[in-house]
Amino acid sequence: MKFCNFLLRVDGIREASLEDMKDVVAKGNHIFRPQKQKYLYSIDMDIIEERFFWMASDYDDAVRFRDYVINKKTGEKMPNPRSKEQVEPRQQFFACYDAQKHFLYMNDYNKKGFVEQYLSDTLQKEFRISNIYTSLDDFCKNIKTIRGFQYTQVDNVFSRGGTLFSQVGNIWGQDLPSKLQLKISYGDIPIHGGGKGLVDRICRHREEFEDVVIIGCDESGIEQTFDFSSVLKHFLIQPTKDENEHFEPDEVRELLLAKLR
Repeated sequence: MKFCNFLLRVDGIREASLEDMKDVVAKGNHIFRPQKQKYLYSIDMDIIEERFFWMASDYDDAVRFRDYVINKKTGEKMPNPRSKEQVEPRQQFFACYDAQKHFLYMNDYNKKGFVEQYLSDTLQKEFRISNIYTSLDDFCKNIKTIRGFQYTQVDNVFSRGGTLFSQVGNIWGQDLPSKLQLKISYGDIPIHGGGKGLVDRICRHREEFEDVVIIGCDESGIEQTFDFSSVLKHFLIQPTKDENEHFEPDEVRELLLAKLR
């Protein structure tokens, strides 16, 4: 089973927090069917180690139904013992949000829309899941504008020559900070109208900083980011299936958390 990482943002301006996810666990429905969609989800959630939000879901089509079943040994058609109001959740989906590192891990990319809608409906906030691009070229191909960037400046012999660290220390009357996290906003610079040049300059100097993230916007107006330190990660785990070809959620959770820890 393969898990991939994604970014999870709230209202387009901040990363989802542990408190957000605790609210989801407290308020979220355990049976959920998105409007105008055919799948019905049975959902279990938990907060683990004051860090991880865990979601395990069994789901299936709540619309499609046949009034008979076939005996696989004899081939005989028999009345379906299940009524149309009953759903047999034969499919599974798993997700885990690391509130410390701010990454969402999912084993099925196709459930991105479901997770966005479930979180948004539960807290009445706009949750958005964004891809983490594997290369800067892919990122630039998928965005329309550059909105800005953010980075961490470390206090060292190179940075101390400037005034930024001393100014921050003087403002609060404290010792000089060891690090400064900065977010620079330009509005929206078209990628083909100066934006690509800005990206190239950031690339040339990125070794001078830590945690460099470029922020862009795609054709739909959705914010996208490229994090130099967090290219797409795949975590492979090997849980066992039971006699009904289902995974035990507890085993999936423990195998994944062992990787994430």
